[in-house]
Amino acid sequence: MWFRRTAIVSLAWSLFVILWGAYVRASGSGAGCGAHWPVCNGDLIPREPSVQTLIEYTHRATSGIALLLVLAVFVMALMQPLKLARRFAILSLVLMLTEAALGALLVKAELVANNATASRAVAMSIHLTNTFLLVAVMVMTIFHAYVGDRAAKTRGAAGVLSWVAIVLVMVTGISGSIAALGDTLTQQSVQNGFVELLIRLRIIHPFLALGTAVALISVARLTFDAARGWSIALGSLVALQLFAGLTNVALQAPVWMQIVHLALADAVWIAVLVATRRLAIGAASSSSS
Repeated sequence: MWFRRTAIVSLAWSLFVILWGAYVRASGSGAGCGAHWPVCNGDLIPREPSVQTLIEYTHRATSGIALLLVLAVFVMALMQPLKLARRFAILSLVLMLTEAALGALLVKAELVANNATASRAVAMSIHLTNTFLLVAVMVMTIFHAYVGDRAAKTRGAAGVLSWVAIVLVMVTGISGSIAALGDTLTQQSVQNGFVELLIRLRIIHPFLALGTAVALISVARLTFDAARGWSIALGSLVALQLFAGLTNVALQAPVWMQIVHLALADAVWIAVLVATRRLAIGAASSSSS
């Protein structure tokens, strides 16, 4: 019981940290602690901090708590008889450490704040991919803490569609982060050839989002019998996310709307992971009976 609750709290807290990290980027506060890590401007606790320093320092502090929670889940998982939950908990710790290392790299290499280079875009994409994977294994830790070590197997068209949808969500998320970077740099009056390229590339994200939405709606229909609640949630969240995307464009990407857009993306990601996993378990049960 405590293992499940701790895993849920760990996931919820990590999602908060992810959203706060987006606020750090959108508010231009990534350099609030300078190029120092893990200290902030050379101090363990910043002296007379600016608003940007407080924002960045809060992100670091909450990230530290997230690491401790994942570590707690890892220790508790070692005491559980659930093999799959234990494996995913181990992966959660590995990816959380990788997440911290990538965050440190962004700071030390000064790929934050007003940095408008291709290196920053590449580093952000890698960081976001790790974040997607981290959330995925944390969700699977909770999932298998509840359902146990049930086999999962989806083949044929259903399996292909499930994986296509999962990959599309990740690719669309990365394209969205690149578009958001262009919006942030433009709002901060940073102008160079790379920023202009980012602005021109923004058109790719809506088309990717539409294609992903079609795939996700198909997954929602496919998983309706195996995971009715999650199927309905997935379809509803996709509709909300499309509306949020249009609103974000119409309002010229204000910070609060970027956070809402990201929160919905995280919710869609969780819903498609659980729905497809339930479908795979159902398929494995059918083939074994």
